[in-house]
Amino acid sequence: KTLRAMASAARLPKRLAWAPAAVLVLVLSALGLWGPQETARTAGFAVAAGGWQRLDAAFRPKRRLCWKKGVVVAAKDGDYNDLVFEDLFEEADAGGGSADGSSFRTSEAPRRIAKVAGTTDSSDDAAMTPSAEWGAEAEPEEEVDEKAFQEEDSAAEVSDEEVEEFLAELAGRPIVAKEPGTVPLDPFSTDASLKLDTFQELRTKPARSLIYQRGLPDRQKMVTLKDRMNGLREFAKAGDWKNARYVMKGIWHKKRLRLPLGRILWNLMIKAHVNANRPKAAESWVKDMLTRVYQPDIISYNTLFSCYSKRGDFLSIEKWFRRMTARGVEPDMFSYGALAAAYANSDDLEGAETVVERMRSVGVQVVPSNTLAHNSILKLCAQQGKGALAKQWFEKMKEDGIEPDENTYLHLVKAAVQVADLDGAASWLKAMGEAGLRPRRTHFHAIMQGCARLQDTDGVEAWFRVMQDEGNRPDACSYNIMMSTPAQRGDTVATEAIMARMKAAGLSPDLYSYSTLIGAFAEAGNATGAQLWLLRAEEDGLAPDLKCYNQAIKACARAGNSSLAEKLARRLLRQPQLAPDAYTYNTLLSALAKDGSSAPAEFWVDHMQRSARWRYRDFPLQQIAVAYSEVLLAHVRAGNLEAAEAWHSQMLGEGVEPDGRSYSALARKALELGRPEEARKWCDRMTSWSKHRVPEDLRETVYSNGDRLFEMPQTEPEPEPA
Repeated sequence: KTLRAMASAARLPKRLAWAPAAVLVLVLSALGLWGPQETARTAGFAVAAGGWQRLDAAFRPKRRLCWKKGVVVAAKDGDYNDLVFEDLFEEADAGGGSADGSSFRTSEAPRRIAKVAGTTDSSDDAAMTPSAEWGAEAEPEEEVDEKAFQEEDSAAEVSDEEVEEFLAELAGRPIVAKEPGTVPLDPFSTDASLKLDTFQELRTKPARSLIYQRGLPDRQKMVTLKDRMNGLREFAKAGDWKNARYVMKGIWHKKRLRLPLGRILWNLMIKAHVNANRPKAAESWVKDMLTRVYQPDIISYNTLFSCYSKRGDFLSIEKWFRRMTARGVEPDMFSYGALAAAYANSDDLEGAETVVERMRSVGVQVVPSNTLAHNSILKLCAQQGKGALAKQWFEKMKEDGIEPDENTYLHLVKAAVQVADLDGAASWLKAMGEAGLRPRRTHFHAIMQGCARLQDTDGVEAWFRVMQDEGNRPDACSYNIMMSTPAQRGDTVATEAIMARMKAAGLSPDLYSYSTLIGAFAEAGNATGAQLWLLRAEEDGLAPDLKCYNQAIKACARAGNSSLAEKLARRLLRQPQLAPDAYTYNTLLSALAKDGSSAPAEFWVDHMQRSARWRYRDFPLQQIAVAYSEVLLAHVRAGNLEAAEAWHSQMLGEGVEPDGRSYSALARKALELGRPEEARKWCDRMTSWSKHRVPEDLRETVYSNGDRLFEMPQTEPEPEPA
């Protein structure tokens, strides 16, 4: 108590509470007034005053020692009360118990008896109690039952029989649990204990949580090499090249795995970059393989080719074709298919045909299920409407021993639909069924689109029912194709009825559905209905795209409602993910030109020019000329001929050629204002400054007296841009 009072008076922290006792012991020992027994006991009190320093939890159990009559008593494991030594000093006041009402003698903790070095069983020990040392009254000694302590000590020890029983139980538990109907196999062919230290990590970095996680052999949670390879394959398939590289580096640290797994790891990294659309990174891994022991194989090159084929970069594939051939790797059927697909994605039909002919001439081993090369040619034939050529390549495909698949017949159907041969498309569907292939929903959609282009409503409905009879459930795209037929002719009632059928079938309309319906109102010139369905799309939780806004602005232009068109255009500008294109500006300017709103027209042309500075590819010169002409027509309809002529001069100064509508509007407006000479001037400029022809009615009016200053060109006029 005195030592703790001294430490408290000196304001020492808890961890330095032993300092006064140490100083006192050193001084008294130097004077010869303090012996070994007193030193040991004083150290015990110093420990009691300063608190017990707990040991590392991963290795040593948390125990507290109690010095009492030369006996070391171990406290109960897990009891970390700091007042564990209070019963040594306040036993007389508390009735021999500890601060929490329990004592060491009444606790269930295991006790071990040991004698302190240097102590004896003489009667002098009674005089060396803590109370006598510090001048306090001597406390009555408690009789220690040595026999009871020895019995408890023997009960706490583990016998040899228990150890043998535990080891036998552990050896009987299999490493891998046996499943019903399977044969248990030892995953380790050799004794791993001689080569692999399982608990090396536990000794270097002790962590109790890791010990609990390991557990017994059948409960261990360890990531094996097979698990790492499977994870690497999953990351490569998903295009997650960062995690794939992380796992690959972990495997690469094992030097003995580099040679057998090197090519596999590099191929998986190439695949990860290809699926992430990073051709340069994938090519860098292939180049790195060229400098190593394991050279690129056919899988490495084909994986790289698949990335270039999607981008239509046939030049890079041709370059690597020469490299792989020079290194002794012969291209296979997939290599030629990727090259043909690259030509197809760049709309080069002749190049794709050359690649397939080269493949047939070199005698590549044919894989019947690989239809990539021939399907690439059929896809181009379908896009360009060459049905006869598609049929010829289909016959060559069968001669080469390649089995057509669903995509082959889909391209043939689209090629027939492109040339409006619906009977031919139906015959290809019949041939597909005879070949043992079941037509999918996309095949019927192709024929339905052909009927919709021909405005054949009954044909679309008939093929819609055939698709249902074949077991294909209609989706939103099916109803969208049905809606496009009445929408093209402005039949809003029929289009809304099909929309109601779609909702009744349990399908949710998409943005294409709403844009088709708004387009029907645009064809009908109903601006109010177009705006209503635009807002209804937002109510249904969809964000209208640029096509929806363009159709709504087109409806306003057809109806001559320029104020509503401007309102929708400003609403479009407030959308964070959308930006007006050339069609948006020209449609809006057309609405303003019809109303003769010249000032707003000039504002929106200036807005268009500012947008074209950053997106000049989206605003070609032809569309800029259309926009300038709309502003000129707005000045003409407003009756301001001088402003229209000034705008015409500005167009010529900026290198924008006015169209025929601009000259005709200026000439007609001059006739309305009673200026025949000025009208004749604009007609002469139209024939001399441009390649446009003067309309017949305007020419008869201007040159009524037979005077002609210039001969009219005999070339056909170009169609006016939409």
